[in-house]
Amino acid sequence: MWIEQERPRPRRTSPSQPRRAVKAVRRSSKGDATRGRILDAAMAVVADEGYHAATHQRIAQAAGLVRTAINYHFPDQNSLADALVGHLHRLKAERMMAVMGGSLEDHPALAIEAYWALLQETPFVALAELECCARTDVGLRARLAAAGGQPDRAEAGATALHRSPILGPGLYGLSLCLLEGMARGGARHAEARRLLDLLKPAAQVLD
Repeated sequence: MWIEQERPRPRRTSPSQPRRAVKAVRRSSKGDATRGRILDAAMAVVADEGYHAATHQRIAQAAGLVRTAINYHFPDQNSLADALVGHLHRLKAERMMAVMGGSLEDHPALAIEAYWALLQETPFVALAELECCARTDVGLRARLAAAGGQPDRAEAGATALHRSPILGPGLYGLSLCLLEGMARGGARHAEARRLLDLLKPAAQVLD
């Protein structure tokens, strides 16, 4: 005897949540992750090997990606440089606020020493390399100036650390500038230690 089976009903898709939209969100999330991976690799190459070594091919090797993936997100060197400058400024601001924000007012001497430690981290080393290259690279100099001219809230707070009068008029800002110069000049920790030993007593007196 023939028994007609009920055909399965097609699944209904809500008009407000089409499948293509879900796939687009997933694809966008994956793209953002790849983009971040590329920028982190570019940052490491700049810090370790220099700005001019950060070609698409070298960054692809460092990121473990094919070169076409780099070209997809950053078609040329200018677009990559723009994104990298913004990436470094954000990382610098976040690290400064996380490490120094709470210790600035309570322990200024420790804040000075913490800043020297920050200068050894990859985002700070890479940014210092870009600033050095910007002396002879007009395009790079313009990018750095543009990124520094429109800081977000985190970066504005980090910039305020340089202007703090807690160690006396200009002493705190001068201390940070001295440490930055020593870091860019390749000073060893023992050499920076002498400067730190001179600055910390002043900080304790004015604390």
